[in-house]
Amino acid sequence: MKKIMQWLLAVVSTVLVAAFLWVTYQQANDLVHYPLETRSPPKHSVYDFDLQVSEVVRTNQDGQQLHAYFSSTHNGAYVMLQHGFKADRSYMFEEAKMLQDAGYGVLISSVRAHDLNDGDEISFGVREMDDLQTWYNYLIDEQGAHADKVGLLGNSMGAAMVIEYAAQNQAIAAVVAVSPFSSLQDTINVSVEYFTGLPAFPFAPMISIWAETILGMEVEQADATKAAAQLCTTPLFIMQGGKDIVVSVDSGQWIFDAACGEKELWYEAQLGHTKFDTQKSDEYARRVVAFFDNALL
Repeated sequence: MKKIMQWLLAVVSTVLVAAFLWVTYQQANDLVHYPLETRSPPKHSVYDFDLQVSEVVRTNQDGQQLHAYFSSTHNGAYVMLQHGFKADRSYMFEEAKMLQDAGYGVLISSVRAHDLNDGDEISFGVREMDDLQTWYNYLIDEQGAHADKVGLLGNSMGAAMVIEYAAQNQAIAAVVAVSPFSSLQDTINVSVEYFTGLPAFPFAPMISIWAETILGMEVEQADATKAAAQLCTTPLFIMQGGKDIVVSVDSGQWIFDAACGEKELWYEAQLGHTKFDTQKSDEYARRVVAFFDNALL
């Protein structure tokens, strides 16, 4: 009888472990893949905001087609706008309209595996750096933008990405990061429940391992805090809400503390993830435009 019980316990344990591995693999696979046929349609049209933009399509160095919206400048400066995880260009229309009205040229960029773009694999900024470089080259080489008059603004994953890109391209003149994650590992620990419905422990560590295996990269490669430590000559404006459940509410402070140059942190205890433009719209517009005016004009 004892041997039977031991055998049953072993079988049950094996089944539970197999189920755990299968569930975490599926969740990781869903997190890092976003095929075109599964993407949601844009939530807004450019006409909803009276945006004066044109569609631009360019190809990154991996041969993938990328889509953006572009408008020329009236004050000599440009701002690239980058959306977040599994979002699209329409998530940046409020910001684009605000900046366009202030005279800025805007490039509402998008990256692989998002929007109408080729690709279905999301590497959380590691390979997407090439996509941001494609759009930066478009501004400099094709539109004649001056390097000291190009700024970046990103939301969520896009916010972390613009910090990391600015660390790689020190010509970037200013960065606004709205609800950035401090590192990919930290945001996995926080946001597993939000995106998957599973508790962080014990699922987050295994999901991280599977994500690394699927993508062929290490989670540590996506780290906005380390990137911020290289922004010693690039002004950085960070926004963080205290009700954020997608990234750690300490992310903004960690990035701010790491940054070595001119920096500003706007913390709002009652705001959720990327809610500054909708719940603090007037102050948001005033502070963002003033920041770019000071840095780019």
